[in-house]
Amino acid sequence: MTTTVSINKQTKERLEFYKMGNMTYDELLNYFMDVISIEDVSKKHIEEHYKRLKTFDGISKDEFKKRLKIKNN
Repeated sequence: MTTTVSINKQTKERLEFYKMGNMTYDELLNYFMDVISIEDVSKKHIEEHYKRLKTFDGISKDEFKKRLKIKNN
């Protein structure tokens, strides 16, 4: 089964530089996923999450409930 994936024009142009010979985009993406471990991708995502948490300014539980009631009414 095949599917369509929407990407920006610039992304497609970048991908074209990586294609070799008769390689399909499917083969190219699978190659990338084989070479780059999910742990490496997850690590980067987690690092970004912790950076955002450092500047996170939370609200009280009561304020949170109050905001939910306003949005739900």
